Amino acid sequence: MALDADTISRSFAERGLRLTRQRRAVVDAVAAAGASLSALQVFDAARERCPELGLTTVYRTLEVLSEIGAVRRVHGPDHCEAFVPAGAAHGHTVVCSSCGRATEFTKCDMHAVVEAAARQTGYEITEHFLQLSGICAACHAAASGAPGPSGKGAG
Repeated sequence: MALDADTISRSFAERGLRLTRQRRAVVDAVAAAGASLSALQVFDAARERCPELGLTTVYRTLEVLSEIGAVRRVHGPDHCEAFVPAGAAHGHTVVCSSCGRATEFTKCDMHAVVEAAARQTGYEITEHFLQLSGICAACHAAASGAPGPSGKGAG
């Protein structure tokens, strides 16, 4: 689901909520981020647009955004919960351990793993969460001094 105001507003309305100026600041902060953001980082970024924003509103808004599939919860580079925009209904993320940049991927063939887990545990598996961590091309290039994705070197 895209983080556009009309789509989010409709989804909030379906839950009996309005997309207030405070909630909109939270949505905009997550949408504008180039990396995964913790709730406190979202709070700091959103307060630039809406100084009266409260931290409780940030947590509640992120919870609703997660429930409607507009954001994904990930483990950020500091191993704390963070949030990234979700582009697909079913997707997963690769998070850079260095800068926190998150990239979504949608192709995952977890069927064999899910079936094995169900057989071994007796659980009926209803969903899964997959996150990979690594070093993005830009951070790798900066660390090695090699040209990054833009073709420019680290210095």
